[in-house]
Amino acid sequence: MRTLCLNFKSPQESSCAEAFLTFSPKVQFRFPHFVFIDIESTAHLLGGEVACLEKALQIARKFSAETSAAIADTPPVAQMMAKWKPSSISLKGQEAKSLQGLGLDALKDLEGLVTWTQKRQIEHVISFAHSLGICTLEEVYNFRLVSLRERWGDFGVLLWNRLHSQDSQVISPFIPRDPLVGYGYLDDPIGVVNLLFNRIQPHLNILFARLNGLARYAQKMEVILHCEYSDKKHILQIEPVSASRDQMLFEDLLWKRMEKTELENPIREFEITIYDVPEKVQQLNFFEPRDNSEDRWRRLISFAKQANCEMGFLQLEANHFPEKSFKLVTEWPEDFVSEDLVERQDNALQIKTTYAKGLAQSPRPSLLLEQPQPLSDEELRKIRFVSALPSERIESSWWQLTEQELKYRDYYFALSNQGQLLWVFQDRMSTQYYLHGYFD
Repeated sequence: MRTLCLNFKSPQESSCAEAFLTFSPKVQFRFPHFVFIDIESTAHLLGGEVACLEKALQIARKFSAETSAAIADTPPVAQMMAKWKPSSISLKGQEAKSLQGLGLDALKDLEGLVTWTQKRQIEHVISFAHSLGICTLEEVYNFRLVSLRERWGDFGVLLWNRLHSQDSQVISPFIPRDPLVGYGYLDDPIGVVNLLFNRIQPHLNILFARLNGLARYAQKMEVILHCEYSDKKHILQIEPVSASRDQMLFEDLLWKRMEKTELENPIREFEITIYDVPEKVQQLNFFEPRDNSEDRWRRLISFAKQANCEMGFLQLEANHFPEKSFKLVTEWPEDFVSEDLVERQDNALQIKTTYAKGLAQSPRPSLLLEQPQPLSDEELRKIRFVSALPSERIESSWWQLTEQELKYRDYYFALSNQGQLLWVFQDRMSTQYYLHGYFD
């Protein structure tokens, strides 16, 4: 077994182990601040043990900036190295070399998944060794099993087994049970948005690290700010257009909401809850970047939605009336491929973008006015009709409900003085001309 040990050096919740499930399903938390990961069968998928160590430290330091780590064959030696030889990796089958240069105090950290039942016993071993003039771990390593058994009984056997990689400690698969919630209490109430946000952000780092380890998406985030001088509380609900693990998106949306929140009554405590849903996409690589055009689009849509702004893709609709020829959709088109078409002709290149390629085949413009604009005689003289005959004739059918909805229109292509291609129609009943849209 190859074990990666993380020493957070400050008390943690057992739920912190969830953040490391991307490394292996075999993860175990040991009170008060250790996490052990069995990477024997997964290290090669993650780019090797060095990459595992670096990535694990990067995640762990979201929980505690002072975290140290090491890799060894067994949990006891991995824990000892995490403290006394941080960021080191013991070669497989050569744990004895990892003991070189260590003093006897390192024996106190030779525990792994099971702590020393009585610290007094290991301190007695250290004291006895010092009385014999033994000062290094290598010298204790050379003690015979029978000698340790005679002197300290079962405890001596356990010590010898841990020094010689014979203590069987199996890391079991981790089963997540804790909800994705965070809580913070402020000794000094805060009424300034940026200061409060800075206190909330570390909790978001932890929650999204756990979310990533669980391979789940955040559907919604709820932040409750409890005021100091009353029972009043601010409930901020953040819900992008689609579930994601984009922490920056949730932070930006939360910041925008907090900016609009009056904090005259300062905040004493806060609660954070993330409502998660299953992951939608298959993860092909543990560390592959997930930020793509679709993710950036969803991010933009989420900001627009929170600002009560409507935006999206124009989708062609088969409809008789121009006002209903296009439909605004916010979902990323499944068949959308943002690759430009390159045409070669006479040793020259012409690049035609595929964005709005459907509109290029449409005889109707995508930029329609909400209400057709009547054209005066003077405005009519300033434009030039491309043809004398209409390009399209639209007539309402007999099933229209009211006379106001009846439409008899002849549509023309026209050019403005600025070279804009216009879409103009004449109402055949009133003979009035109207500007209805522009070709993009």
